[in-house]
Parts: sequence; C-alpha cells; structure tokens
Amino acid sequence: MDKGKFSYDVNNQQSLSPKTAKRLIEVLPNRLPWAKHICIHFYGGEPLLNLPAINEAIETALPKGDLFSFAITTNGTIATEKAIGILKKGRFNIILSIDGPEQIHDIYRRTKNGAPTHAKVLKFLEKVKSEKLFVRGSSVVRKGWSLQDACAYLNTLPIDAIKAQAVRLPTSNMIALRGEERTDYFSHLKEIGKETNESIYQDRYPKDDRFNNRVLQLLCKTRRESFCGAGTRTFGMSSDGTMLPCVLLAGKKDVSLGNINEGNKWVKEGVLWASKHRPRKECQECWALPLCGGGCPAMLSVCGEDECELVRANCEIALEIYAKFLGHPQDLLVLSGAL
Repeated sequence: MDKGKFSYDVNNQQSLSPKTAKRLIEVLPNRLPWAKHICIHFYGGEPLLNLPAINEAIETALPKGDLFSFAITTNGTIATEKAIGILKKGRFNIILSIDGPEQIHDIYRRTKNGAPTHAKVLKFLEKVKSEKLFVRGSSVVRKGWSLQDACAYLNTLPIDAIKAQAVRLPTSNMIALRGEERTDYFSHLKEIGKETNESIYQDRYPKDDRFNNRVLQLLCKTRRESFCGAGTRTFGMSSDGTMLPCVLLAGKKDVSLGNINEGNKWVKEGVLWASKHRPRKECQECWALPLCGGGCPAMLSVCGEDECELVRANCEIALEIYAKFLGHPQDLLVLSGAL
C-alpha cells in the first residue's frame, strides 16, 4: 500500500504542529460561517503518533460548545493511557482498520519492523469501547478475502457500525478483486441490501449503513450536485497548513487551495476548484449521476471505470431498497437515525 504518503513523491516527514492544529480550529468558524457543525477528521499515516496536535485541537474546540466534533481513522496499534484519554476527551468517532481475523489481518497490517498487529487492534478496541466511544470497524476487501467474510468477521466484534469495501486500486494491481472474486463482491453487496431491508422492516438502523444516504436522497427527491462536496463542504489540510479540496488529494500537483493562514483565499479557491471539476461527459450520460454526483475526484484518476462500476452498484441497490417501501415510505426514516 502507499504507507501514508498519498501522492507525494517521497514520504512526507513533517508532522502537523499543535500551533497549526490550533489555528485550524480558530479560523474555521469565520471562514465557513454557514456551517452549523464542523467535524475534524484526523487521518494518517497513523494520526495517534501525533497526540500533541490532536490534543491542541480538542482544547481549542472545547470552549466553542457543540460546533466541533472529532473523528479519526486509526490502525489501532497505539492504546496508551494518554491516547485513549485524548480520544475520550474529544468524544471521538473512531474508524478502526481491522481487516479480518489474525491470519488475514496480519498479512498486510504489520508494524514497521514486520510484527503482526491483530492482537494490538483488539486490545485497542476493548479500551475504547470501555470508554463508550463509537467505533466503525473498517475492512479492506482484497484478493483472497471476500466482502461476505469481512462483514461476518466484523459482526463478531463489539463495534457499532461496519465499513467493508473493495480495495480502491486499479484492477491490474496484484491485490485488487478480479474475475470470480469481483463477481462475488457484487453478489454480496446485494445481500447487504437485503439485510438493510430487514433492518427497516424491524424499525432498526442498519449496522452496515452504506446505502442509507442514497435511499434518503431518493425519499427527499434530491440529486447530488457533486460526489462529496470536495472544495465546498469538505476540505483537507496537510501538515504544513496547505488546504486541499480533499485529504486524499494530498501530494497531487496543482490542487493546493492556499494556506490556512491566507484569509479566505482557500475558501474561494475551493469554490473555483469545484466548478472546474463538475461531472465529466461520461457522467452526464450515466443513469446514476443524480445519485452519484460524478464520482470521487480522488479515486477516479486511480481506478477509473472500476470506481464507477462500484458506485453504480451501490446506486442500483439503493434504488431497489427505495422501491421496496414505495407503499410506506415513512418507514425509510429509520435510515436517518431520527427514530
């Protein structure tokens, strides 16, 4: 995998400083005055290697009440008392990378020195759940490990939600899903759709909620103007304060919107970037565009049509779920988490 270097030519050795983390929290309310709520998501590398910056962001945000919330994507290998304490203080939503049982997870999820990490991840999970923090188990489905098996394993763990999806790499990559494994992936997606239906029938929020937003979009009769709001509603920031339309674009050329310290420049540049990255001609001709919004701007350049096929499958299943409840659409409100 890319080991956290994103699209940089070399590993980016600079860490986010507490000063820059503090600055981010200070300026966002003024730069995004329309935002009623702002979620700060720490992403890596491994973000828990930089506890001072995370702690500074929390301390700066606490006096601002409920304006800020925090999330983190972590490999779960750092379960020190200090790390768990900081996660508790920030009431973090945690996306925990755990790719299956020991024999699967430890093939790719190893320390820098080559040691296995599965046992460490389970220990981390035990500690954060003892603090009643929300945990979404996240599995990468790759060659030799099916979506069905990934979801089955995640369901054995004390987690709150599931995120299991195909590795986002070109199909030529040695660990990408191809052939029968790829066909099975789409079949398993349909099974998750059926499980979502059962959750709705039982007036229960689905543990695997990958279809929720698109089903609710159909219920509200709205269309997506973009895939994710990159450059307008969502932004990334690299460790030196460079603002990006999306954190997944870190290291790519010509995507900088400016620096966090450059006033409103990066906000205006974000709007300009988004206007230049409207859905492509191929998207305009695709039936899924209203539900998709034009595809992930970070992944399309990596995966191309493969990414589109995966998104279209999710859109198709969302349509099937919505169709099941045409006679009693109010039942779909459970997908909003409001019931």
